[in-house]
Amino acid sequence: MIHVAKAPRLDFLFNHGHTTPPSLPMLFDSRGNFCWELNSYLTSIGGGANSYGVRPAIKTVFSHADTLNVFQKYIERNKLTILDVTDETLYDFVKYKQNSRTANSTTIKKIVRRILALLEHTQKENKFQNLLTTDPRAHNFQINATEDFYRLNRRTPLRFLTHPCLDELRDTPTKPTSFIRNNELNAWHEAIHDYTSNQYIIDRWYILATLLEHTGSRIEEAINIPASSIINAYKNNGPVTNIPVLKGKYKGCLRQVLIPRTELQEIYKFVLLTRSSHPHSELHDRIFVSEDTGYPLARTTFNSYYNVVIKTSRHAELLKGISYHNFRHRYFTILVAKNISTLSKMSKANILDVAMAIARKNSYHASKSTLSTYIHLTQDAEIQDILKAEPNASTTLHAIQSIVDATDDRSPDEKLTAITALIQAKLS
Repeated sequence: MIHVAKAPRLDFLFNHGHTTPPSLPMLFDSRGNFCWELNSYLTSIGGGANSYGVRPAIKTVFSHADTLNVFQKYIERNKLTILDVTDETLYDFVKYKQNSRTANSTTIKKIVRRILALLEHTQKENKFQNLLTTDPRAHNFQINATEDFYRLNRRTPLRFLTHPCLDELRDTPTKPTSFIRNNELNAWHEAIHDYTSNQYIIDRWYILATLLEHTGSRIEEAINIPASSIINAYKNNGPVTNIPVLKGKYKGCLRQVLIPRTELQEIYKFVLLTRSSHPHSELHDRIFVSEDTGYPLARTTFNSYYNVVIKTSRHAELLKGISYHNFRHRYFTILVAKNISTLSKMSKANILDVAMAIARKNSYHASKSTLSTYIHLTQDAEIQDILKAEPNASTTLHAIQSIVDATDDRSPDEKLTAITALIQAKLS
C-alpha cells in the first residue's frame, strides 16, 4: 500500500530538529580576506552540508574555530600563511603560548593537536603540497607529525596527531574537586539573602541547589529537567523522570531519581508559583524562568551567576572555589556511601564494587573509573556518619585510600590488585 504526501514538510531533515538553522563560524584575516583552508576544515569537522549541527555539537565547532583563530592571528603576525607552516613554526608557537601565560601545558597540547588536524586536512586538499606527513620514511615535508591513539575506556581507539614540539610538555595537574559539605551547603543557601530581598529569586536559588543536590545532575542537565516531571513525581509519589544526560557515553539518555518528599514538595510549590505568574511557561515546560517574562533562562545566565551571588555574601571566604559541580560530587559520594552501609549488612560480596555498580546504574557513568573521580570515601566526618553502621567500612576505605595515594613505583594495575586483595581479605 502506498500513501502519497502531497505537500510534505521535510525541513526538519535538513535542520536536524533545530527550529532555525544552526549558526556557522567563519574565519577571516585582519584584512577581511576569507580563510579558505581554515573554513574548509571547519566545514569538514562540523559534518558538512548534509549533517552540520548533528555531530559534533555546534559548541564544539565554535571551540575549534576559536582555536584556529588564535593560530591564524599568530601566523599572520609572522607574515605566514597556513601553507607556509613548518616544524619550526610549531615550536615557536608553543614557546609563544608558554611565554604569554594564557594557556597551561594541557591546553597548549590540545591547541597544537587541533592545528595538526587542520594541517592534515589542508594536505589532503592540496595533494601537490608537501605540507604534513605522518610517515617517518617520508622526506622533504614541512611538518613531520606522529599518529597516536587514545584507548582509555573506548571500544574504538580515537586517533589523533602529535608532534615533537609537545614532547617536553607535561599535563598540568588539576586540583581534585571536593563535594560540598553541610556547613558549605547552609552557607550557599544563605548567600542569596545577602544578594537580594526578592523572594522569587531567593526561592529560585534554593530550588536550583536542591535539584543539584538530590539529582546529581550537571548544571545544564538540571536546568533542562521538565517542570511536568516534578508535577508528575509529586502527584504520583514517585521518582522524577526524564532527567537528561547531556555528556559522556550515555549522552541522550534519560535518568530518573527519587527526591525526598519534603524537598520535592518545595520544588513542586515553586513550579506552581511560576505557572500561576506566567501561564505560558507551561508551553516550554521549564522550571527556571525569568521573573519578568516567564521565558526560560539561558544557559549562559547560570555560568557566572553563582560567583556574583557568592562574592556579595558574608560567606564568600567559606564558599571560595565552590561551584555547581561540587553538588554532583556530593550526590555520588553520599550515594556510594549509603550503598556500602546497606550492603555491608546483607552480603559478603565485594561491597565497594557492588556499591559503585549501583551508583553507575543511577548516574549513567560509562565506567567505574569515570565514576570514581566523584567519590570521596575518606575520613570525612559526614561520610563516616553514613558508614558508621558498618564498623569495618571506615578502616577498609582508609586503607584503600592509602594504597591509591602511595607514591611508590607500583603501576595503577598493581595498586588495583593490592586493593582487590585487601577487600578479599576483609571479607574472608
